[in-house]
Amino acid sequence: MRNYFDKNLIQQVFNSNEFKGWLLSRRWFGDKSSLSNLAFRVTISYFKIVSERIFLTIIEINTQEYTKSYFLPLIYYEKIQDILEPREKTSGNIVKLTENTYSKMVALNVYDKQKEKILSLNLVEGEYCVFFWKSMLFDKKITETFPALSMELTLYSEQFEDEINMIKVRTLIEASLYPERYEYGLEQLGGGNTTNLLFSLKIYEKNANKEPISYILKSYKDYSGSLEPRTLFVLVKNNFPNTPKIYGTIKLQGKETIGILEDVSNIGNLGDIYWNEVNKMIYDVFKRVNDDYSYLNNKEEISNLIKKHCVESLKVSETIGFQIKKLHKALILTDDPLYSKEMVDSKNYLKNYTDNLNSMVTKILNYTSKKSEGAFYNSPKITSIFLDIKDIIEKFRSEFDIEQITIQPVHQDLHFQQILYNKNKDDYTFYFIDFEGDPQLSQEERKAKFPIEKDLASFLRSLSYIKFNTLINFIEKKIVDKNKFEVPAEFLFSLYFRKASKISKKHKTLEIALNLLNLWEKKLMGKIFDKKSLKLHFVLVNYFTIERTLYELNYELLFRPNNVIIPVLGLKEIIDKN
Repeated sequence: MRNYFDKNLIQQVFNSNEFKGWLLSRRWFGDKSSLSNLAFRVTISYFKIVSERIFLTIIEINTQEYTKSYFLPLIYYEKIQDILEPREKTSGNIVKLTENTYSKMVALNVYDKQKEKILSLNLVEGEYCVFFWKSMLFDKKITETFPALSMELTLYSEQFEDEINMIKVRTLIEASLYPERYEYGLEQLGGGNTTNLLFSLKIYEKNANKEPISYILKSYKDYSGSLEPRTLFVLVKNNFPNTPKIYGTIKLQGKETIGILEDVSNIGNLGDIYWNEVNKMIYDVFKRVNDDYSYLNNKEEISNLIKKHCVESLKVSETIGFQIKKLHKALILTDDPLYSKEMVDSKNYLKNYTDNLNSMVTKILNYTSKKSEGAFYNSPKITSIFLDIKDIIEKFRSEFDIEQITIQPVHQDLHFQQILYNKNKDDYTFYFIDFEGDPQLSQEERKAKFPIEKDLASFLRSLSYIKFNTLINFIEKKIVDKNKFEVPAEFLFSLYFRKASKISKKHKTLEIALNLLNLWEKKLMGKIFDKKSLKLHFVLVNYFTIERTLYELNYELLFRPNNVIIPVLGLKEIIDKN
Protein backbone atom coordinates (compact mmCIF):
# COMPACT_ATOMS: atom_id res chain seq x y z
CA MET A 1 0.00 0.00 0.00
CA ARG A 2 2.83 2.43 0.81
CA ASN A 3 3.91 2.34 -2.86
CA TYR A 4 0.69 4.11 -3.82
CA PHE A 5 1.71 7.28 -2.00
CA ASP A 6 4.43 9.80 -2.67
CA LYS A 7 5.33 13.34 -1.65
CA ASN A 8 3.64 14.96 -4.66
CA LEU A 9 0.31 13.27 -3.98
CA ILE A 10 0.38 14.18 -0.28
CA GLN A 11 1.43 17.74 -1.19
CA GLN A 12 -1.70 18.08 -3.36
CA VAL A 13 -3.88 16.73 -0.55
CA PHE A 14 -2.32 19.11 1.98
CA ASN A 15 -3.16 22.11 -0.21
CA SER A 16 -6.83 21.25 -0.54
CA ASN A 17 -9.18 23.56 1.33
CA GLU A 18 -10.55 20.56 3.21
CA PHE A 19 -7.14 19.72 4.64
CA LYS A 20 -6.42 23.38 5.44
CA GLY A 21 -9.72 23.51 7.32
CA TRP A 22 -8.69 20.37 9.22
CA LEU A 23 -5.39 22.05 10.13
CA LEU A 24 -7.23 25.08 11.46
CA SER A 25 -9.27 22.80 13.73
CA ARG A 26 -6.08 21.55 15.43
CA ARG A 27 -5.39 23.13 18.82
CA TRP A 28 -1.65 23.36 18.10
CA PHE A 29 -2.12 25.18 14.79
CA GLY A 30 -1.48 28.86 15.55
CA ASP A 31 -2.56 32.16 14.00
CA LYS A 32 -6.06 30.91 13.26
CA SER A 33 -7.53 34.38 12.78
CA SER A 34 -5.04 35.52 10.12
CA LEU A 35 -5.17 32.18 8.27
CA SER A 36 -8.91 31.52 8.53
CA ASN A 37 -9.50 32.54 4.90
CA LEU A 38 -7.39 29.51 3.86
CA ALA A 39 -5.25 31.79 1.66
CA PHE A 40 -2.04 30.05 2.63
CA ARG A 41 0.13 27.42 1.02
CA VAL A 42 1.26 24.19 2.65
CA THR A 43 4.73 23.06 1.62
CA ILE A 44 6.14 19.70 2.69
CA SER A 45 9.77 20.33 3.62
CA TYR A 46 10.33 16.78 4.92
CA PHE A 47 8.54 13.59 3.89
CA LYS A 48 9.38 10.00 4.77
CA ILE A 49 7.22 6.89 4.92
CA VAL A 50 8.30 4.71 7.83
CA SER A 51 6.65 1.33 8.34
CA GLU A 52 3.57 0.57 6.27
CA ARG A 53 1.41 3.37 7.57
CA ILE A 54 3.40 6.21 9.16
CA PHE A 55 4.05 9.40 7.16
CA LEU A 56 6.65 11.59 8.86
CA THR A 57 6.25 15.14 7.60
CA ILE A 58 7.35 18.65 8.38
CA ILE A 59 4.99 21.15 6.84
CA GLU A 60 5.65 24.82 6.20
CA ILE A 61 2.75 27.29 6.23
CA ASN A 62 3.37 30.23 3.91
CA THR A 63 1.70 33.54 3.10
CA GLN A 64 3.33 36.70 1.74
CA GLU A 65 4.01 37.96 5.28
CA TYR A 66 4.20 34.72 7.27
CA THR A 67 6.12 31.44 7.50
CA LYS A 68 5.87 28.78 10.18
CA SER A 69 6.78 25.08 10.29
CA TYR A 70 5.11 22.19 12.12
CA PHE A 71 6.07 18.61 12.92
CA LEU A 72 3.17 16.51 11.60
CA PRO A 73 3.44 12.71 11.78
CA LEU A 74 0.38 11.01 10.31
CA ILE A 75 -0.93 7.45 10.22
CA TYR A 76 -2.81 6.21 7.16
CA TYR A 77 -5.52 3.61 7.67
CA GLU A 78 -8.33 1.88 5.80
CA LYS A 79 -10.10 0.45 8.86
CA ILE A 80 -9.38 2.21 12.13
CA GLN A 81 -9.23 -1.07 14.04
CA ASP A 82 -6.16 -2.00 11.96
CA ILE A 83 -3.99 0.62 13.69
CA LEU A 84 -5.14 0.03 17.27
CA GLU A 85 -3.72 -2.12 20.04
CA PRO A 86 -6.17 -4.30 22.04
CA ARG A 87 -6.21 -1.79 24.92
CA GLU A 88 -7.16 1.02 22.49
CA LYS A 89 -10.19 -0.69 20.98
CA THR A 90 -12.75 1.02 23.17
CA SER A 91 -15.78 2.73 21.70
CA GLY A 92 -14.78 6.09 23.21
CA ASN A 93 -11.28 5.96 21.74
CA ILE A 94 -12.54 4.86 18.31
CA VAL A 95 -15.02 7.76 18.26
CA LYS A 96 -12.30 10.24 19.30
CA LEU A 97 -9.90 9.03 16.60
CA THR A 98 -12.63 9.05 13.97
CA GLU A 99 -13.55 12.62 14.89
CA ASN A 100 -9.89 13.64 14.56
CA THR A 101 -9.39 11.91 11.21
CA TYR A 102 -9.00 13.75 7.93
CA SER A 103 -10.60 11.78 5.07
CA LYS A 104 -10.48 12.35 1.32
CA MET A 105 -11.24 10.18 -1.72
CA VAL A 106 -8.18 10.07 -4.00
CA ALA A 107 -7.60 8.58 -7.43
CA LEU A 108 -4.33 6.68 -7.88
CA ASN A 109 -2.72 5.37 -11.04
CA VAL A 110 -1.72 1.76 -10.43
CA TYR A 111 0.96 1.41 -13.09
CA ASP A 112 1.45 -2.35 -13.05
CA LYS A 113 -2.23 -2.86 -13.87
CA GLN A 114 -2.60 0.24 -16.07
CA LYS A 115 -5.75 1.38 -14.36
CA GLU A 116 -7.01 3.93 -11.87
CA LYS A 117 -7.68 2.99 -8.25
CA ILE A 118 -10.04 5.01 -6.03
CA LEU A 119 -9.47 4.82 -2.29
CA SER A 120 -10.31 6.71 0.85
CA LEU A 121 -7.25 8.43 2.34
CA ASN A 122 -7.82 8.45 6.10
CA LEU A 123 -5.17 10.32 8.07
CA VAL A 124 -4.93 10.72 11.84
CA GLU A 125 -2.15 12.39 13.82
CA GLY A 126 0.29 9.63 14.67
CA GLU A 127 0.66 10.62 18.32
CA TYR A 128 -2.90 9.47 19.09
CA CYS A 129 -2.00 5.81 18.55
CA VAL A 130 0.23 3.35 20.42
CA PHE A 131 1.22 2.06 16.98
CA PHE A 132 3.13 5.31 16.34
CA TRP A 133 4.95 5.31 19.67
CA LYS A 134 5.82 1.60 19.49
CA SER A 135 7.25 2.15 16.02
CA MET A 136 9.25 5.28 16.85
CA LEU A 137 10.57 4.18 20.25
CA PHE A 138 10.72 0.40 20.28
CA ASP A 139 10.75 -1.01 16.72
CA LYS A 140 14.42 -1.80 15.99
CA LYS A 141 13.79 -2.09 12.25
CA ILE A 142 12.68 1.54 12.27
CA THR A 143 15.00 3.03 14.90
CA GLU A 144 18.04 1.52 13.15
CA THR A 145 17.11 3.54 10.04
CA PHE A 146 16.98 6.82 12.00
CA PRO A 147 20.43 8.07 10.87
CA ALA A 148 19.38 7.73 7.22
CA LEU A 149 16.17 9.63 8.06
CA SER A 150 18.12 12.49 9.73
CA MET A 151 16.66 11.36 13.04
CA GLU A 152 18.22 10.67 16.43
CA LEU A 153 16.75 8.83 19.43
CA THR A 154 18.57 9.60 22.67
CA LEU A 155 17.80 7.95 26.02
CA TYR A 156 19.45 9.57 29.04
CA SER A 157 20.76 7.31 31.78
CA GLU A 158 24.05 8.73 33.02
CA GLN A 159 22.38 11.77 34.62
CA PHE A 160 20.45 9.64 37.12
CA GLU A 161 21.88 8.19 40.29
CA ASP A 162 18.71 7.00 42.06
CA GLU A 163 17.32 3.54 41.41
CA ILE A 164 13.76 4.62 40.54
CA ASN A 165 14.76 6.80 37.59
CA MET A 166 17.39 4.30 36.45
CA ILE A 167 14.68 1.60 36.29
CA LYS A 168 12.48 3.88 34.16
CA VAL A 169 15.25 4.52 31.65
CA ARG A 170 16.27 0.85 31.60
CA THR A 171 12.67 -0.18 30.91
CA LEU A 172 12.64 2.07 27.84
CA ILE A 173 15.88 0.48 26.64
CA GLU A 174 14.67 -3.07 27.31
CA ALA A 175 11.33 -2.40 25.57
CA SER A 176 13.28 -1.38 22.47
CA LEU A 177 15.44 -4.52 22.65
CA TYR A 178 12.66 -6.99 23.54
CA PRO A 179 9.35 -5.41 22.45
CA GLU A 180 7.54 -8.77 22.55
CA ARG A 181 7.82 -8.77 26.36
CA TYR A 182 5.63 -5.69 26.82
CA GLU A 183 2.15 -4.30 26.28
CA TYR A 184 1.28 -0.61 26.06
CA GLY A 185 -1.56 1.71 27.01
CA LEU A 186 -2.00 5.32 25.85
CA GLU A 187 -4.09 8.17 27.26
CA GLN A 188 -4.27 11.74 26.01
CA LEU A 189 -3.72 14.38 28.67
CA GLY A 190 -4.99 17.93 28.96
CA GLY A 191 -8.37 17.22 27.39
CA GLY A 192 -6.98 18.10 23.95
CA ASN A 193 -6.50 21.71 25.05
CA THR A 194 -2.70 21.70 25.11
CA THR A 195 -0.62 23.53 22.51
CA ASN A 196 1.54 20.44 22.05
CA LEU A 197 0.11 16.93 22.03
CA LEU A 198 0.57 15.29 25.42
CA PHE A 199 0.05 11.63 26.31
CA SER A 200 0.60 9.20 29.15
CA LEU A 201 2.19 5.93 28.01
CA LYS A 202 1.96 2.94 30.33
CA ILE A 203 4.32 0.02 29.71
CA TYR A 204 3.14 -3.33 31.08
CA GLU A 205 5.51 -6.27 31.38
CA LYS A 206 3.68 -9.36 30.11
CA ASN A 207 3.04 -12.21 32.55
CA ALA A 208 4.40 -10.15 35.43
CA ASN A 209 2.35 -9.11 38.42
CA LYS A 210 3.78 -5.58 38.46
CA GLU A 211 2.39 -2.09 38.26
CA PRO A 212 2.99 -0.56 34.82
CA ILE A 213 5.64 2.12 34.42
CA SER A 214 4.19 5.38 33.17
CA TYR A 215 5.82 8.09 31.04
CA ILE A 216 4.69 11.40 29.60
CA LEU A 217 5.17 11.64 25.84
CA LYS A 218 5.23 15.15 24.42
CA SER A 219 5.14 16.03 20.74
CA TYR A 220 6.59 19.49 20.01
CA LYS A 221 4.44 20.60 17.10
CA ASP A 222 6.13 23.95 16.46
CA TYR A 223 9.14 22.87 14.40
CA SER A 224 11.52 25.61 15.49
CA GLY A 225 13.29 23.76 18.29
CA SER A 226 11.79 23.63 21.78
CA LEU A 227 13.94 24.77 24.70
CA GLU A 228 12.09 22.51 27.14
CA PRO A 229 14.31 19.38 26.89
CA ARG A 230 17.42 21.47 27.44
CA THR A 231 15.84 23.34 30.34
CA LEU A 232 14.71 20.12 32.02
CA PHE A 233 18.21 18.75 31.59
CA VAL A 234 19.60 21.85 33.37
CA LEU A 235 17.13 21.39 36.23
CA VAL A 236 18.14 17.72 36.61
CA LYS A 237 21.79 18.73 36.55
CA ASN A 238 21.09 21.21 39.37
CA ASN A 239 19.32 18.47 41.37
CA PHE A 240 16.02 20.37 41.36
CA PRO A 241 13.42 17.81 42.49
CA ASN A 242 10.26 19.71 41.57
CA THR A 243 10.05 19.21 37.80
CA PRO A 244 9.54 16.08 35.70
CA LYS A 245 12.79 14.35 34.75
CA ILE A 246 13.56 14.01 31.06
CA TYR A 247 14.40 10.47 29.95
CA GLY A 248 14.90 10.92 26.25
CA THR A 249 14.23 12.82 23.04
CA ILE A 250 13.76 12.22 19.35
CA LYS A 251 15.36 14.83 17.12
CA LEU A 252 14.43 15.31 13.49
CA GLN A 253 17.03 17.18 11.45
CA GLY A 254 18.65 18.35 14.69
CA LYS A 255 15.49 19.71 16.34
CA GLU A 256 13.59 18.10 19.22
CA THR A 257 10.22 16.80 18.07
CA ILE A 258 9.48 14.26 20.84
CA GLY A 259 10.20 14.39 24.57
CA ILE A 260 9.96 11.40 26.93
CA LEU A 261 9.32 12.76 30.43
CA GLU A 262 8.68 11.50 33.92
CA ASP A 263 5.03 11.03 34.86
CA VAL A 264 4.99 12.70 38.27
CA SER A 265 2.40 11.59 40.78
CA ASN A 266 -0.07 14.41 41.43
CA ILE A 267 -3.57 15.19 42.67
CA GLY A 268 -4.14 18.07 40.29
CA ASN A 269 -2.87 21.53 39.47
CA LEU A 270 -2.51 24.41 41.89
CA GLY A 271 -5.49 26.22 40.42
CA ASP A 272 -7.81 23.43 41.59
CA ILE A 273 -7.12 24.34 45.23
CA TYR A 274 -7.87 28.04 44.80
CA TRP A 275 -10.85 27.49 42.50
CA ASN A 276 -12.59 24.88 44.66
CA GLU A 277 -12.19 26.77 47.92
CA VAL A 278 -13.17 30.22 46.69
CA ASN A 279 -16.24 28.86 44.90
CA LYS A 280 -17.37 26.93 47.95
CA MET A 281 -16.91 30.09 50.04
CA ILE A 282 -19.00 32.24 47.66
CA TYR A 283 -21.91 29.80 47.51
CA ASP A 284 -21.80 29.04 51.23
CA VAL A 285 -21.89 32.75 52.12
CA PHE A 286 -24.35 34.00 49.49
CA LYS A 287 -27.03 31.32 49.64
CA ARG A 288 -29.89 33.73 48.97
CA VAL A 289 -29.02 36.81 46.93
CA ASN A 290 -31.83 38.96 48.36
CA ASP A 291 -30.64 38.61 51.97
CA ASP A 292 -28.93 41.41 53.85
CA TYR A 293 -25.12 41.00 53.71
CA SER A 294 -24.20 44.41 55.07
CA TYR A 295 -22.29 42.71 57.92
CA LEU A 296 -19.65 41.83 55.32
CA ASN A 297 -18.61 45.47 55.11
CA ASN A 298 -16.47 44.68 58.15
CA LYS A 299 -12.94 43.74 57.04
CA GLU A 300 -12.31 41.61 60.09
CA GLU A 301 -15.50 39.63 59.38
CA ILE A 302 -14.37 39.06 55.79
CA SER A 303 -10.87 38.07 56.91
CA ASN A 304 -12.35 35.46 59.24
CA LEU A 305 -14.50 34.08 56.40
CA ILE A 306 -11.44 33.70 54.18
CA LYS A 307 -9.47 31.98 56.96
CA LYS A 308 -12.36 29.59 57.53
CA HIS A 309 -13.06 28.66 53.91
CA CYS A 310 -9.64 28.92 52.24
CA VAL A 311 -7.39 26.90 54.54
CA GLU A 312 -5.48 25.09 51.76
CA SER A 313 -5.21 28.20 49.57
CA LEU A 314 -3.64 30.17 52.40
CA LYS A 315 -1.26 27.36 53.25
CA VAL A 316 0.06 26.81 49.72
CA SER A 317 0.30 30.59 49.21
CA GLU A 318 2.68 30.76 52.18
CA THR A 319 5.06 28.26 50.55
CA ILE A 320 4.70 28.69 46.79
CA GLY A 321 6.72 31.92 46.67
CA PHE A 322 9.68 30.11 48.22
CA GLN A 323 9.27 27.26 45.70
CA ILE A 324 9.31 29.72 42.79
CA LYS A 325 12.47 31.26 44.24
CA LYS A 326 14.12 27.80 44.31
CA LEU A 327 13.03 27.21 40.72
CA HIS A 328 14.66 30.45 39.56
CA LYS A 329 17.86 29.52 41.35
CA ALA A 330 17.88 26.06 39.73
CA LEU A 331 17.50 27.58 36.24
CA ILE A 332 21.00 29.07 36.54
CA LEU A 333 23.92 27.16 35.06
CA THR A 334 26.90 29.50 35.10
CA ASP A 335 28.96 27.66 32.45
CA ASP A 336 26.08 27.77 29.94
CA PRO A 337 25.56 31.25 28.39
CA LEU A 338 21.88 30.49 27.74
CA TYR A 339 21.28 29.76 31.44
CA SER A 340 23.37 32.42 33.16
CA LYS A 341 22.43 35.67 34.92
CA GLU A 342 23.12 39.08 33.41
CA MET A 343 22.89 42.72 34.46
CA VAL A 344 21.40 45.13 31.93
CA ASP A 345 20.88 48.87 31.82
CA SER A 346 17.36 49.50 33.13
CA LYS A 347 16.67 52.59 31.01
CA ASN A 348 17.34 50.88 27.69
CA TYR A 349 15.65 47.66 28.76
CA LEU A 350 12.44 49.36 29.91
CA LYS A 351 12.45 51.75 26.95
CA ASN A 352 12.37 48.79 24.55
CA TYR A 353 9.71 47.08 26.64
CA THR A 354 7.62 50.24 26.78
CA ASP A 355 7.73 50.56 23.00
CA ASN A 356 6.60 46.93 22.64
CA LEU A 357 3.72 47.36 25.09
CA ASN A 358 2.54 50.57 23.44
CA SER A 359 2.66 48.79 20.09
CA MET A 360 0.48 46.01 21.54
CA VAL A 361 -2.08 48.54 22.79
CA THR A 362 -2.18 50.23 19.38
CA LYS A 363 -2.72 46.90 17.60
CA ILE A 364 -5.54 45.97 19.99
CA LEU A 365 -7.21 49.35 19.43
CA ASN A 366 -6.93 48.91 15.65
CA TYR A 367 -8.40 45.42 15.88
CA THR A 368 -11.35 46.39 18.08
CA SER A 369 -12.16 49.46 15.96
CA LYS A 370 -12.77 47.19 12.95
CA LYS A 371 -15.32 45.11 14.84
CA SER A 372 -19.03 45.77 15.25
CA GLU A 373 -19.81 49.17 16.73
CA GLY A 374 -22.21 47.46 19.13
CA ALA A 375 -19.44 45.38 20.72
CA PHE A 376 -19.00 46.45 24.33
CA TYR A 377 -15.23 46.79 23.97
CA ASN A 378 -15.80 49.62 21.48
CA SER A 379 -17.50 51.75 24.13
CA PRO A 380 -15.69 55.01 25.04
CA LYS A 381 -15.12 53.74 28.59
CA ILE A 382 -13.22 50.70 27.33
CA THR A 383 -11.27 52.75 24.80
CA SER A 384 -10.24 55.13 27.57
CA ILE A 385 -8.75 52.17 29.47
CA PHE A 386 -6.40 51.46 26.59
CA LEU A 387 -5.33 55.09 26.47
CA ASP A 388 -4.90 55.29 30.25
CA ILE A 389 -2.82 52.13 30.33
CA LYS A 390 -0.29 53.78 28.03
CA ASP A 391 0.08 56.55 30.61
CA ILE A 392 0.51 53.99 33.39
CA ILE A 393 3.19 52.15 31.41
CA GLU A 394 5.10 55.40 30.97
CA LYS A 395 4.61 56.19 34.67
CA PHE A 396 6.17 52.87 35.70
CA ARG A 397 9.07 53.36 33.28
CA SER A 398 9.88 56.85 34.48
CA GLU A 399 9.56 55.95 38.19
CA PHE A 400 11.98 53.03 38.03
CA ASP A 401 15.13 54.55 39.52
CA ILE A 402 17.44 51.51 39.78
CA GLU A 403 20.27 51.67 37.26
CA GLN A 404 20.52 47.97 36.44
CA ILE A 405 18.13 45.04 36.22
CA THR A 406 19.06 41.39 36.74
CA ILE A 407 17.80 39.13 33.99
CA GLN A 408 18.01 35.32 33.82
CA PRO A 409 16.21 32.27 32.41
CA VAL A 410 12.66 32.11 33.79
CA HIS A 411 9.62 29.93 33.15
CA GLN A 412 7.91 32.72 31.10
CA ASP A 413 4.41 31.19 31.24
CA LEU A 414 4.03 30.46 34.93
CA HIS A 415 0.37 30.14 35.87
CA PHE A 416 -1.54 27.86 38.25
CA GLN A 417 -2.09 25.09 35.69
CA GLN A 418 1.66 24.86 35.15
CA ILE A 419 2.16 23.75 38.76
CA LEU A 420 1.05 20.25 39.76
CA TYR A 421 0.83 19.28 43.39
CA ASN A 422 0.75 16.23 45.59
CA LYS A 423 -0.15 16.02 49.26
CA ASN A 424 1.00 13.71 52.02
CA LYS A 425 -0.95 14.48 55.20
CA ASP A 426 -0.33 18.23 55.57
CA ASP A 427 2.78 18.42 53.41
CA TYR A 428 2.64 19.60 49.81
CA THR A 429 4.97 18.74 46.94
CA PHE A 430 4.90 20.95 43.84
CA TYR A 431 5.99 20.16 40.28
CA PHE A 432 6.60 22.89 37.71
CA ILE A 433 5.80 21.79 34.16
CA ASP A 434 5.78 23.12 30.55
CA PHE A 435 9.10 24.91 30.09
CA GLU A 436 8.37 25.89 26.50
CA GLY A 437 8.46 29.63 27.09
CA ASP A 438 5.94 32.40 26.55
CA PRO A 439 3.55 31.18 23.80
CA GLN A 440 3.18 34.76 22.55
CA LEU A 441 6.89 34.97 21.67
CA SER A 442 8.79 33.57 18.73
CA GLN A 443 11.16 30.67 19.37
CA GLU A 444 14.16 33.01 19.21
CA GLU A 445 12.51 35.43 21.65
CA ARG A 446 11.85 32.57 24.07
CA LYS A 447 15.60 32.12 24.42
CA ALA A 448 15.82 35.61 25.94
CA LYS A 449 16.31 36.26 29.65
CA PHE A 450 13.91 38.22 31.82
CA PRO A 451 13.60 39.64 35.33
CA ILE A 452 12.03 37.08 37.69
CA GLU A 453 9.13 39.54 38.07
CA LYS A 454 7.85 38.30 34.69
CA ASP A 455 7.02 34.93 36.26
CA LEU A 456 5.41 36.46 39.33
CA ALA A 457 3.21 38.75 37.24
CA SER A 458 2.09 35.78 35.14
CA PHE A 459 1.45 33.73 38.27
CA LEU A 460 -0.66 36.43 39.93
CA ARG A 461 -2.84 36.86 36.84
CA SER A 462 -4.15 33.37 37.63
CA LEU A 463 -5.70 34.76 40.82
CA SER A 464 -7.43 37.48 38.81
CA TYR A 465 -8.85 34.94 36.34
CA ILE A 466 -10.16 32.77 39.14
CA LYS A 467 -11.71 35.80 40.83
CA PHE A 468 -13.56 37.02 37.75
CA ASN A 469 -14.57 33.56 36.51
CA THR A 470 -15.98 32.83 39.97
CA LEU A 471 -17.92 36.08 39.81
CA ILE A 472 -19.23 35.42 36.28
CA ASN A 473 -20.41 31.92 37.27
CA PHE A 474 -22.06 33.34 40.40
CA ILE A 475 -23.85 35.97 38.29
CA GLU A 476 -25.05 33.29 35.87
CA LYS A 477 -26.38 31.02 38.63
CA LYS A 478 -27.72 33.54 41.12
CA ILE A 479 -28.14 36.99 39.57
CA VAL A 480 -29.30 36.98 35.94
CA ASP A 481 -32.93 36.59 34.99
CA LYS A 482 -32.98 33.59 32.65
CA ASN A 483 -36.27 34.76 31.13
CA LYS A 484 -34.68 38.03 30.00
CA PHE A 485 -31.66 36.41 28.34
CA GLU A 486 -29.32 38.52 30.43
CA VAL A 487 -25.58 38.06 29.88
CA PRO A 488 -23.29 37.60 32.94
CA ALA A 489 -20.42 39.57 31.34
CA GLU A 490 -22.78 42.53 30.82
CA PHE A 491 -23.71 42.45 34.50
CA LEU A 492 -20.04 42.49 35.40
CA PHE A 493 -19.45 45.38 32.99
CA SER A 494 -22.30 47.32 34.61
CA LEU A 495 -20.87 46.70 38.06
CA TYR A 496 -17.67 48.52 37.10
CA PHE A 497 -18.86 51.09 34.56
CA ARG A 498 -22.56 51.90 34.94
CA LYS A 499 -23.47 53.04 38.40
CA ALA A 500 -27.25 53.00 38.70
CA SER A 501 -28.97 55.55 40.93
CA LYS A 502 -31.21 52.84 42.33
CA ILE A 503 -29.45 49.62 43.36
CA SER A 504 -31.45 46.40 43.67
CA LYS A 505 -30.83 43.80 46.36
CA LYS A 506 -29.17 41.57 43.77
CA HIS A 507 -26.79 44.31 42.70
CA LYS A 508 -25.94 45.10 46.30
CA THR A 509 -25.16 41.42 46.96
CA LEU A 510 -22.99 41.36 43.84
CA GLU A 511 -21.02 44.40 45.03
CA ILE A 512 -20.39 42.74 48.40
CA ALA A 513 -19.37 39.48 46.67
CA LEU A 514 -16.88 41.44 44.56
CA ASN A 515 -15.53 43.13 47.68
CA LEU A 516 -15.07 39.72 49.33
CA LEU A 517 -13.23 38.40 46.27
CA ASN A 518 -11.01 41.49 46.09
CA LEU A 519 -9.96 41.00 49.70
CA TRP A 520 -9.46 37.29 49.05
CA GLU A 521 -7.12 38.14 46.17
CA LYS A 522 -5.25 40.76 48.20
CA LYS A 523 -4.81 38.42 51.17
CA LEU A 524 -3.42 35.59 49.04
CA MET A 525 -1.11 37.97 47.16
CA GLY A 526 0.26 39.10 50.51
CA LYS A 527 1.02 35.49 51.44
CA ILE A 528 2.70 34.78 48.09
CA PHE A 529 4.77 37.97 48.26
CA ASP A 530 6.25 37.12 51.64
CA LYS A 531 9.41 39.24 51.93
CA LYS A 532 11.34 36.29 53.34
CA SER A 533 10.63 34.27 50.18
CA LEU A 534 10.96 36.83 47.40
CA LYS A 535 12.84 40.06 46.85
CA LEU A 536 11.01 41.86 44.07
CA HIS A 537 10.77 45.24 42.37
CA PHE A 538 7.04 45.89 42.52
CA VAL A 539 7.22 48.43 39.71
CA LEU A 540 8.48 45.57 37.51
CA VAL A 541 5.76 43.25 38.80
CA ASN A 542 3.17 45.84 37.73
CA TYR A 543 4.98 46.36 34.45
CA PHE A 544 4.93 42.67 33.55
CA THR A 545 1.36 42.33 34.85
CA ILE A 546 0.30 44.83 32.19
CA GLU A 547 2.21 42.86 29.56
CA ARG A 548 0.56 39.60 30.61
CA THR A 549 -2.90 41.19 30.70
CA LEU A 550 -2.46 42.62 27.19
CA TYR A 551 -1.42 39.17 25.95
CA GLU A 552 -4.54 37.71 27.57
CA LEU A 553 -6.72 40.38 26.02
CA ASN A 554 -5.29 39.71 22.58
CA TYR A 555 -5.88 35.97 23.02
CA GLU A 556 -9.46 36.39 24.23
CA LEU A 557 -10.32 38.77 21.39
CA LEU A 558 -9.16 36.18 18.87
CA PHE A 559 -10.38 32.95 20.40
CA ARG A 560 -12.79 33.54 23.34
CA PRO A 561 -14.57 36.90 22.88
CA ASN A 562 -16.96 36.09 25.74
CA ASN A 563 -13.98 36.26 28.13
CA VAL A 564 -12.69 39.66 26.97
CA ILE A 565 -14.22 41.30 30.05
CA ILE A 566 -11.68 39.54 32.33
CA PRO A 567 -8.43 41.09 31.01
CA VAL A 568 -10.26 44.41 30.40
CA LEU A 569 -11.19 44.58 34.09
CA GLY A 570 -7.66 43.47 34.96
CA LEU A 571 -6.34 46.56 33.15
CA LYS A 572 -8.95 48.77 34.84
CA GLU A 573 -7.87 47.53 38.27
CA ILE A 574 -4.24 48.37 37.48
CA ILE A 575 -5.28 51.88 36.44
CA ASP A 576 -7.48 52.39 39.51
CA LYS A 577 -4.66 51.34 41.85
CA ASN A 578 -2.17 53.69 40.21
